[in-house]
Amino acid sequence: MSRSRLFASLALVCSLATSSLASAPQFARPPVQADRVAVTMPARTLDRATVRAKLLERRKQNLERFRAYQAKGMFPQNTYVKGSLNVWIDEAGNLCAAATIINADGHAELVKIVGSRANFIKLADVTQGPLMDWMLTSGFTKEEIVAIQAPMVFTGDEQRWLEEQNRIDEQLRLAETARLKKVYKGVERSIVKNEKRSLEVAVDRLMANPSLAWKLIDA
Repeated sequence: MSRSRLFASLALVCSLATSSLASAPQFARPPVQADRVAVTMPARTLDRATVRAKLLERRKQNLERFRAYQAKGMFPQNTYVKGSLNVWIDEAGNLCAAATIINADGHAELVKIVGSRANFIKLADVTQGPLMDWMLTSGFTKEEIVAIQAPMVFTGDEQRWLEEQNRIDEQLRLAETARLKKVYKGVERSIVKNEKRSLEVAVDRLMANPSLAWKLIDA
């Protein structure tokens, strides 16, 4: 082959190679990534029927605890002031009805803290915190729990009571126990009678606090 023809062939090969590379993908460049699409999970929606079912279950459990408390008949006594007083736990270690139910529901530490810091607490005055959370998830309305937490009454002679080193007269103790039994029985009847209406009120109030409602549902 003549030198001129050899140069012509080489020129053709170089031309074809250059053309091929020019039309090929640009492998030297990093591939362009498509924008990532953010995936947003749909918000969970509270189902009223589910909340109601959970609260009804809780209501039945706590009502049985209230009945067991009544049957035991060991109620705290007001040996502190003459007249009525809410006593969370008395000097003999007896818990009030509400404290007993909360304790039996697995909140012994909460009951202990309340007894040490606010032994004469009125649940009617509670508007936030762990006690309020418990009331909202108890299956009862707050009004029903306030009724369960009946105040204890001391009707004896205060001076004689003080002289006896805070030992309440046995006759007065028995009379107060009998009075409380009647009060508790009346509260129980009201809870049973008004279950349907009270349950709807409890559902409304809990659904107004979604995070607490989900906590109950997911428990």
